Amino acid sequence: MFPNELSDTQATETNDTLQKSRTGWARVRPFPSLNVWDLDTVDDGVLSRLPMFLLPPESENKSEIIRKEREQWRQLVKQPHMWEHSDFNEMTQANSMVSDKVGHAQLHHEWDMIIAHGLGVDHCGHRFGPDHSAISHKLAQMNTAIELIVNAIDRDDKPTALYVFGDHGMDNKGDHGGDSPREVDAGLWIYSNRKWHSKESDERTARVLRNAQELISSNALGSSFDQDLKESWWRNTHLSDDYKSASGEHLFEAPELRSVSQIDLVSTLSLSLGLPIPFNNLGTAIPEMFASDNDSSAEWGLLSVLRLNAAQVLRYIEKYVSNSRSHGFTDDALRLWNDMYNQAEDSYRELADAIGQNPKNRRQPHIRELEERVAAEYFAFTRMVLGSLRQMWAQFDPVLILAGLCTLVLSIAALLALYAQSRLRSLDIIIARAGWPCISGGIAGAVVFRALSSVFVSSGLSHMTSLDATVAGLAMGAAATFCVALVSDSKASTFAFVPQLQWLAVTPATVLNVVAAVATIIHCLAFSSNSFTFNEDSIVLYTVQTLVLATSLLSVRAILSSSAGPKRASGTRALVCSLLIIVLNRTLAYSTVCREEQLSACTPTFYGAPSASISTVYLAAANVLMVWLVPSAVTYALRRSYSDRAMVSKLWVSLGMRVSMGMAAAYWVLDSIDGQTASGAAAASSPTRSSAVNGSDWSDMRMALARMAAGVALGGGLAA
Repeated sequence: MFPNELSDTQATETNDTLQKSRTGWARVRPFPSLNVWDLDTVDDGVLSRLPMFLLPPESENKSEIIRKEREQWRQLVKQPHMWEHSDFNEMTQANSMVSDKVGHAQLHHEWDMIIAHGLGVDHCGHRFGPDHSAISHKLAQMNTAIELIVNAIDRDDKPTALYVFGDHGMDNKGDHGGDSPREVDAGLWIYSNRKWHSKESDERTARVLRNAQELISSNALGSSFDQDLKESWWRNTHLSDDYKSASGEHLFEAPELRSVSQIDLVSTLSLSLGLPIPFNNLGTAIPEMFASDNDSSAEWGLLSVLRLNAAQVLRYIEKYVSNSRSHGFTDDALRLWNDMYNQAEDSYRELADAIGQNPKNRRQPHIRELEERVAAEYFAFTRMVLGSLRQMWAQFDPVLILAGLCTLVLSIAALLALYAQSRLRSLDIIIARAGWPCISGGIAGAVVFRALSSVFVSSGLSHMTSLDATVAGLAMGAAATFCVALVSDSKASTFAFVPQLQWLAVTPATVLNVVAAVATIIHCLAFSSNSFTFNEDSIVLYTVQTLVLATSLLSVRAILSSSAGPKRASGTRALVCSLLIIVLNRTLAYSTVCREEQLSACTPTFYGAPSASISTVYLAAANVLMVWLVPSAVTYALRRSYSDRAMVSKLWVSLGMRVSMGMAAAYWVLDSIDGQTASGAAAASSPTRSSAVNGSDWSDMRMALARMAAGVALGGGLAA
């Protein structure tokens, strides 16, 4: 914010990791925000500090207007103790807002950007709902704050823009997180102390948006996009839906409003500040912010901005394709994007030729019409890319979600049935009883679900592939018939052991079972939170270490409670194995593959170099070697206690583990081949023209191998 001081004055109150994430911000002030019952702390923290930036120091301006506004700011703060913070100390005090480098006057005049995030309205919605009187009080507080901000920037000589927007709405209960219009729509209001648009520029912008809308809707791919990407205007039916006559008719027609995507704010703010658009952003600059054409000698601002925007989006696609062999973009999509961008560039060159050497030609009606057409083509290109990627990356398939939930429930039921039967009979008898029904049920489920998938896809309910349908049907059919085969056994009822209640006794085995169940449940619950999903690697490490630690403690208990003999020797071996697993688990944690959300605090090491994204030949070869080495080592360890003769060892260690690891090794071999082929051919071919770059694309086979390997490992491992 301040060119001569890029250090946070509150550095002593933060840790190193948090401080590193604040590079470039001269002032960062977080406040406790998780307590939805607290409506004022965050808002008071924000509102008490804004006057320090917006109002001149008292020594510099003692006018009655400034004095009254300063008093209004103070009245907006509900908690008087907020003024006791060290930010309001003199500059000689630690952590004051002012410092020896930035005084009161500079604090007011030299800031570049302020972000003020209030949470009171959001908390009020969660606590009371949108119709409570407390909402009215919070909205009145925010309205007064906005009015004071507008007054302050109007007095400032520096061109300043105010953006007021919400990151989400709220439903009738005051909550959010779903996909209803009330939750995903929010208001946006932009104000500037300089004239930045006119009636004429608004009319030109509207024509650009209408033309872009026609270009998108006329394309087969674009016609399937969500409404917010195809159209730039929207009728606010939230309010009109609440006011209907007894017959159900609306009492008034919803007004048509200009609509933008939240993703567009990033590109708009970046270009407004004279900064490049962030590489990963796929938004489109809001046209109204750049449509002014007061300077007849320069290129139309909107056209210049949209051309920059389109070039940035194209660069992202090119880099993504060249660095990811399994990018998932179809040849048709890549060809369409390339053709649309080239068409816009050709039109731009036509415009440049028409203008020629005489800038006055820009005022000619046919030139202005051509400018609007070119701008519409660039706008349509960026929207087409965003819409295509949204369909690929951000679409939820309800049929596959339901199939996954059914598979999860049936798998849990199958495991419970297997556990119950294992207490009544040997594993050999269980497999003989349920093996063939399980296989036949899986085949039948795959056939039926694959037949149904065509109906789901044609009706628009799902976008599953044939492979998705086959795997889902196989899993559900196998799990269901396995349960039926065990439960329907009349000779030994699956739950015959329940009345005995002996298995509820507190024994080492039951303790270990409870710990294992809790660890599994924690892992499942992790997917209900974004932050837990992003850090799944750490959660898995924690739960596995907890399970192994519990095993170690039970092993120590067995050793201490037994004299010399087989039981003590067994406990010693279990302890050694547990400690070895802990060491291996911690060692494995040093091999990391980072999600994009983790990159600021995570360094990839799995590929051998932080900048690499494909597996090396040596890594692939090592995986092939492990297919033989690991099962052989496990078998050798089991041989001492003759455990290698058990059916579990024969089925899982000798067969299941080798099959799972073999498919995983094949995945990494194909990944290495694809990576080497792509990196060698990237320079010889334009990545936006086709995904088939001089070689075979093994992405579908690799995906199938990865899924089957995970399925065998999870199913067989849990059963074992």
